[in-house]
Amino acid sequence: LNNMSFWMFMGGFGCLVSGFLTEEGMGVGWTLYPTLICIDFHSSLACDFVIFSVHFLGVSSILNSINFIGTIFCCRRKYFSFLVWTLFIWGTLVTSVLLLLTLPVLAGGVTLLLCDRNFNTSFYDVVGGGDLVLFQHLFWFFGHPEVYIIILPIFGLIS
Repeated sequence: LNNMSFWMFMGGFGCLVSGFLTEEGMGVGWTLYPTLICIDFHSSLACDFVIFSVHFLGVSSILNSINFIGTIFCCRRKYFSFLVWTLFIWGTLVTSVLLLLTLPVLAGGVTLLLCDRNFNTSFYDVVGGGDLVLFQHLFWFFGHPEVYIIILPIFGLIS
């Protein structure tokens, strides 16, 4: 599981780098705003590479989270209760659970974005009856807990 997570990370990183090294470049911002990433305005393959890299990196993080949760629950001592755990273990556990809850939402959002770009759907296209704000809500459903995902293990390590 850990090895597969590592290779998914390397594949996602390779996709991300190749997305930035294409001729036209990415050019749509770090939030992948749907009106900028639309195939009419940005027809480069760089956007598709970056969307695939978000998927690869998300799957890698989900596999890592499953690995951490399994390690925390299966490799503890029998006589340790949950209250005796250090704050680093609690921070890692909460971070892993948050990743398991938020990354599928981000993956769903960028999958709809990929469908809008390549398969002529209109999930985010207002002209076709889509909702432009939907992607912003899906992105920030991931982005708001991401702050805690980053900082909780650090707080546990410091304390």
